[in-house]
Amino acid sequence: MSTAHDNAMPKVKFLTFNTWGLKYVSKHRSIRLRAIADKLSGKFGAIPLTESLYGSSETYQESYHVPDNDDDYDVIALQEIWVQEDWDYITSRTRHVYPYSRLFSSGILTGPGLAILSKIPIEKTFLYRFPINGRPSAFWRGDWYVGKSLSVTILKPLNEKTPSLCILNSHMHAPYAQKGDAAYLCHRSCQAWDLSKLAKLYSKAGYAVVVVGDLNSKPGTLPHKFLTMETGLVDSFEQLHQNDLVSLDRIKTMTPWHQIIYGGTTCDSILNTWRAQRKPWEACRLDYALIDPNKLETVDASVKFTERIPNIGSFSDHFAYSCTLQFKPINNINKSKMEVESREFLIQKLQNYNEMLSILQDYNKTARWQKTWRGFHFLISSLYVIGVHVVVTFTAEKAGWSSVLWLFSTVVVTVTGVLDGLISFLFGNKELRALQEVSREVLDSRSSLQQELGNSY
Repeated sequence: MSTAHDNAMPKVKFLTFNTWGLKYVSKHRSIRLRAIADKLSGKFGAIPLTESLYGSSETYQESYHVPDNDDDYDVIALQEIWVQEDWDYITSRTRHVYPYSRLFSSGILTGPGLAILSKIPIEKTFLYRFPINGRPSAFWRGDWYVGKSLSVTILKPLNEKTPSLCILNSHMHAPYAQKGDAAYLCHRSCQAWDLSKLAKLYSKAGYAVVVVGDLNSKPGTLPHKFLTMETGLVDSFEQLHQNDLVSLDRIKTMTPWHQIIYGGTTCDSILNTWRAQRKPWEACRLDYALIDPNKLETVDASVKFTERIPNIGSFSDHFAYSCTLQFKPINNINKSKMEVESREFLIQKLQNYNEMLSILQDYNKTARWQKTWRGFHFLISSLYVIGVHVVVTFTAEKAGWSSVLWLFSTVVVTVTGVLDGLISFLFGNKELRALQEVSREVLDSRSSLQQELGNSY
């Protein structure tokens, strides 16, 4: 933890990185994650990303004047660490640099993939599993089975002048389409709603809150609004570049090189070898560090792990994001603009609540339809199995071989019917109640805000 001089407040350098650690699915997973561990340990030489394809030989590192110890972080938040042997290698390789570590466990097939490496001693940890998180029927996507969660790691104070850091690391539900049911906007909005409540609680308790991770939400979307407007947290990248922040529309028109440097894009950049087939305008920023502006200030921020592993490619299908945060003196903490809420700000929050209620209402129809047709399938399957037991006694006498076909069809119908029945009666009811709970929470917040604004709202 660096300081400019003895009286200066300490700085903490963060890294958040989605490592793309899916077993059997992610390409060259073991080699890539070992390379990530080696690089974090300071014992790996990667190929700098160059802009040779765009008429320049300048490297990304040169454009940022990166020092020799650029990979020396204080706290590292990782996502998609889904294979135990990968985590074992990471911890064994980096233990001399990051003596404190934690891999969080949840889910059915594997854990949520969340992990922390730290130079600062860990004081407490906690895992919150999102109650609304995909569907078991979408088994090929896997979000439900890994148990998408929010990990909470509280670090010990650096000194008597600084509050404890509270790191909220998450990997929210992925979008699999721009619109419609497969976009999972309702799921991410609900997850952001829960995350914002916990962030606000820890912030009010006096911790210096930092929300990091792959939040799968572009700036300006409803989940992003919840994570900032509801909590009072600010986007560290936006805080640093507030005077020359590049708009989303502007990012679409920039070269892929400038998208990384000036737009902070970490996902779907065509300069990433695993996303080279994407369109240039699809590049976006999904990996964040949202911070408490009352207690922390961003002094540096940039995209990292843009280099390439020799003969393999990029380290992950995401680039990493790093920011250096400086503590503010406790006795000099002032209320942020978010806490001194203007009427315009409150009206915007009210619009967020109305948008959330609309999203919940729309998805509630989808959830009920899923529950209903799967329950109907179970009922029809049950009647079919009963009917086959009657029919087979007549057909067996005339064509004995037909019994094999009836038996095979009965097995298929029974298995699919039982699975849909379980999804309908167990998961379906659980999801509907969880949606109802979020809806009531939003209604309570909206009602309180309407009273504050007056009867006209």
